[in-house]
Amino acid sequence: MPKIVDHNQRRAELVQVIIKVISEHGLNGTTVRSISRAGGFSSGVLSHYFPDKDEMIKFAFGGVADLIFERIDARLRVAKGAQRIRIIIEEHLPIAAHDDETAVALAFWEVAMHDPHLRVQFKSNYGRWRDYLRRELRALLPQVSDAEINARVDIAVAVTDGLLVTFALEGEEYSKARRTALVDRLMAALGLQTLQEAAA
Repeated sequence: MPKIVDHNQRRAELVQVIIKVISEHGLNGTTVRSISRAGGFSSGVLSHYFPDKDEMIKFAFGGVADLIFERIDARLRVAKGAQRIRIIIEEHLPIAAHDDETAVALAFWEVAMHDPHLRVQFKSNYGRWRDYLRRELRALLPQVSDAEINARVDIAVAVTDGLLVTFALEGEEYSKARRTALVDRLMAALGLQTLQEAAA
């Protein structure tokens, strides 16, 4: 009797393996063979899901985005006020134990710069992130114009990306307390410092 394969479970497992291999070996060191070895399955399994390496990177980046938004959604269920914005920002940064995901994000950026198809996925994921920020900022700052809300979303995204690169490349220079303090500064720049203090 043939073995029944749960494809959703297999794809979830593949995401974790690809994330691990990219984190340990970088994009150039990530091959079908290294992923197969790390996951303990044949190269034929990978070829069933992905026609080439770029598709694996695209798949892994999508998987990382899904993991981030799953964590955000779970935390937002019990969060209130300015803490909701903080959650959306922090889950995109290696403040917690998500350094492997950072490696995948940076690898994807490198590939997406030269691949218009991957840039479509990049814009889609960032559009989703912007929508979360816009929705929460609008709820917290009803007196602020739509144009200003959009400008603050731009600031949040740009600064968070900058912090992501800084923490990834100079992690040893940034303790958790220092990283948290920088997020505090960003929250203040978004006009949320008073709301944070009121909730404290």
